[in-house]
Amino acid sequence: GITNHFDKYLLSKYFKGGGVGALMIFSSLIGIFILSFIALIHPEVLNAMPKHSFLISLNGFLYILAVLPYFYALQKDEASVTVPLFQMVPVFSYFLAWIVLRETLNVNQLLGGALILIGAIGISLELVEGKKVRFKKDVFLLMALSSLLFSLNFLFFKFFALEATFWTTSFYEYIGFVVFAFLLLMFVKSYREEFFSVMKKNRVAVLTLNGINEVVNIVAKLSFNFASLLAPITLIWIVNGFQPFFVFAYGVILTVFFPHISQEKIGGKHLIQKLAAIIVMFVGSYLLNQNSH
Repeated sequence: GITNHFDKYLLSKYFKGGGVGALMIFSSLIGIFILSFIALIHPEVLNAMPKHSFLISLNGFLYILAVLPYFYALQKDEASVTVPLFQMVPVFSYFLAWIVLRETLNVNQLLGGALILIGAIGISLELVEGKKVRFKKDVFLLMALSSLLFSLNFLFFKFFALEATFWTTSFYEYIGFVVFAFLLLMFVKSYREEFFSVMKKNRVAVLTLNGINEVVNIVAKLSFNFASLLAPITLIWIVNGFQPFFVFAYGVILTVFFPHISQEKIGGKHLIQKLAAIIVMFVGSYLLNQNSH
């Protein structure tokens, strides 16, 4: 939730009129520091060469590709509208995990997941003048693509980590991050120009803010990856349905106390809409924790 607001602030403040490519490269290059950190605390990864190391690195590509449509969607709308659509991931994850990992969920978990998805969709609808409700098709499709790619990334991570180790899989995945960053710099001219333009104009601010943002993001990603080894991956994603609540709560705090950083729609009807959707997601999460036999 924190990193979603960081992303929105960076895109609106330092990457106006484009800049998605530059932020993509920044996000990929963070892999250099994570690789160094993992090698420092778990030096055994330097001697480990899992048989699927190349595929694990390609999975790192998949993660960065998933970030791309998310950034474009975030450029088009508020974080509290865009981020809830990540709750489409459990839908994709359920079918993918069922096909690949043979994972299953009980009735209560499925019902809870359905409620979380309903709440997430409700929070993403835009209330316009009168009684009209506008469905944001472009944002929805971008986030659907991002959700599909993210569900594939986390599914493959679990598949490889169950065979190798958590830290070895993470190490090779971040190798993919770094390689992808250099490929973007070499072969995508517009992204390369955006990157060097941002570095020239706002180097210190961007490096500092994006550095903090990526540290938060990496902690979240590693936590999610580790949790996915402890329970069905779809269940982990559905519990992640609380993310829209945190994004909305942070958005309200920023709008009230730091409007120069972020402004969310917190009028009466928008508060009712979003709080109602959040309550539905809370009920869904409660059902997820009820055992069904």
